[in-house]
Amino acid sequence: PRFARPYRETMSDEETNPTAPLSVWIGLICIAVVSFWSQATVTEERFVPALNVISLRFKIPDDVAGATLMAAGASSPELF
Repeated sequence: PRFARPYRETMSDEETNPTAPLSVWIGLICIAVVSFWSQATVTEERFVPALNVISLRFKIPDDVAGATLMAAGASSPELF
């Protein structure tokens, strides 16, 4: 009797290296781009003006406000 071939040799290339179709990859890339664009828009339209108001009211220099308040605002969902 012949020796049995290893399991890997009996499988096709698609079975050993499964990949998603091109349309799935294109869809995921589009979703990622829209997500980053949305986050950038919300940050620019809402978050930055709010930081400017806070820094003007409490007379905090721009560089300190940018570092401290931006870090606090970005991590606030984890705190609350």
